[in-house]
Amino acid sequence: MQEEEGWRRYCAWPENALEGNSVELLPGGEEAFSAMKAAIAAARERVLLEFYIFSDDAAGREFGELLKRKAAEGVGVYLVYDSVGSILTDRDFFLELAAAGVHVAEFRPVIFWKPYWNWIKRDHRKTLCVDGARAFVGGFNISEQDAPRSMGGRGWKDSQACVAGPAAAEVEKLFWQAWTASTPVDGRSAPALPVKAPAPAGDKPVSVLSAGGIRNVRSIRRSYRYAIDRARERIRITNAYFLPDRLVYRRLIKAARRGVDVRVIAPYDTDHPYVRWASWAMYGRLIRNGVRIYEWQGPILHSKTAVIDGTWSSVGSHNLDHRSLKYNLELNISVYDAAFGAVMEAAFEADLARCREVTLAEVRGRTLASKAASRLLYFIRSWL
Repeated sequence: MQEEEGWRRYCAWPENALEGNSVELLPGGEEAFSAMKAAIAAARERVLLEFYIFSDDAAGREFGELLKRKAAEGVGVYLVYDSVGSILTDRDFFLELAAAGVHVAEFRPVIFWKPYWNWIKRDHRKTLCVDGARAFVGGFNISEQDAPRSMGGRGWKDSQACVAGPAAAEVEKLFWQAWTASTPVDGRSAPALPVKAPAPAGDKPVSVLSAGGIRNVRSIRRSYRYAIDRARERIRITNAYFLPDRLVYRRLIKAARRGVDVRVIAPYDTDHPYVRWASWAMYGRLIRNGVRIYEWQGPILHSKTAVIDGTWSSVGSHNLDHRSLKYNLELNISVYDAAFGAVMEAAFEADLARCREVTLAEVRGRTLASKAASRLLYFIRSWL
């Protein structure tokens, strides 16, 4: 059979890709938070939010007031938050939202006497759907950590995509699955609304990929693997917790060996330093085989993006680590479009200006204690 060309070359399931979408990259907090607030303010029918962290801080309160206002206008407002991710947010904050007409539900409430499994399977998605026509997908939480400095936040480095068209309806379907699996904070359940099929909004094919169920737990990873295997020229990955499983790890090495220019941006300053130490256990072999590793030198890196050959692009909440692969609910979109891929590659190149490349001499020159700590943390990476 002749090999497929064009965007289908990079798509694991071309029959499931949805055509007729527009997609905009929001490469930072200033763009993402402004766009989300504007979309909520303009909503006429429904606003659906699913966030791992929704904090009772300046950013969370600003969004909370906006949600209350839209509920008072008669817009259906639904919020799913994760119990562990939002564990520092006082329950009264969510009860106040519910009292103001916002439908609020908690994903897998923490019960301290239950087994560890109750804690580790979390809703790590960060999505916003508005009026069934637009969806925001990415890595931003609603918190001061992620919010831009203009909102009083810490300005973490992250990315988000806004998709309009049929793919937005697929994101909404996944929201309602999480909604029905969650617990209303005020004990009053609200029914899921019917998902509408939006009109085409552009010409970009998009796949909406999720992780978290038995059937689709590896779909995001498989999309990465499939595109990496078919890369001819360039692989660009930015990931906050770069601990890929062996299958992805080996494929990156194979790609570099066959002449593909493979570059990865990982964090230097991070909210989970033990993950960075574990990642360093892989760096020597990756660099020896031609993969170039860079560490971001700006504010904490929280992005989860990739672009291959300027044609396949991925934006979402999925980290390249064991927790995202095995346990969390995650959501990424894959965009098959050269124009969007060019924007993604330009953003990656701009980020390289604030990175430092990791050298093989640096990896080899670490102390024995540092190397031992990295190997130990890498060995127990499934628990990080």
